[in-house]
Amino acid sequence: MNTKLFLSLLCCFLSVHLYAQDDYDYDYNEEYEDTVKFSFGINFGAYFSSHETAEIYSGRPDITRFNIPFVFRQPFNEQIFRDYFRFNFQIEEYPLEPRYRTASEIGGHIEYNLNDAVDLYLDVNITQLKFEQFFTVAIDDPNNGIIGPTFEQVPLFGEENRFHLNLGAQFSMYHDEYANFYFSVFGSLNNTQMRRNYFVINNKEYEIFHVAEDRPNQRLGGIGYGGGTGLGFKYKLMDHLTTDFYYNMSYVQINLSEMFQPFGLNHGLGIRIIWH
Repeated sequence: MNTKLFLSLLCCFLSVHLYAQDDYDYDYNEEYEDTVKFSFGINFGAYFSSHETAEIYSGRPDITRFNIPFVFRQPFNEQIFRDYFRFNFQIEEYPLEPRYRTASEIGGHIEYNLNDAVDLYLDVNITQLKFEQFFTVAIDDPNNGIIGPTFEQVPLFGEENRFHLNLGAQFSMYHDEYANFYFSVFGSLNNTQMRRNYFVINNKEYEIFHVAEDRPNQRLGGIGYGGGTGLGFKYKLMDHLTTDFYYNMSYVQINLSEMFQPFGLNHGLGIRIIWH
């Protein structure tokens, strides 16, 4: 009798213990899922810059005192250009529509899930912009067989680095277990640095120098600010991996010098790979 009573009590104890253990495991998993708020990702995209600052690479006399005519007049260059063009010449035309080429951008992404409808995020992207245009030289060639001078287009280049930091929020307009369609708003800071400005004649590069009056020993560049908005579509590939297709439009200041700080409209289009 005592043996049966002991076995019955033991069975009851084990049943209660196992049931409590199951409840503990379930609650722990739920708590763990609730604490996974941060996600990390990588951005890959295309950057379409405003052309407001592109004219700084045009080499015009009103942009920099070390302009294209200045380079042509230097004593160590004059004979080289005379030998190349062979006849009298002059600068006929500068780039009419200075513009940057479409650039690629890459960077990092941090995201904090505030709730089902709102995510806070930080983007840090790096972009290298290129300017590729032509200016025109008129050559007084008496043997060209036409009325008027011969025109030659000279390739003109510029290189620029930009560092972007965007801090904002994403607001879900539709979401289910796998998909999330959202719009975003953000504030933006950027650090812009001019790298080079030069033209090429007879396969030789000639530098166009730019000097900031307040920083004569430094490259042109500085900090700009602005803001923007965007749209995105997230799709969950697996438990810990999501793709995010996004479009951003920003209105920001590009600060190259005290005299050259225009605002302009920029666009970004890309994809994020997000781990969470």
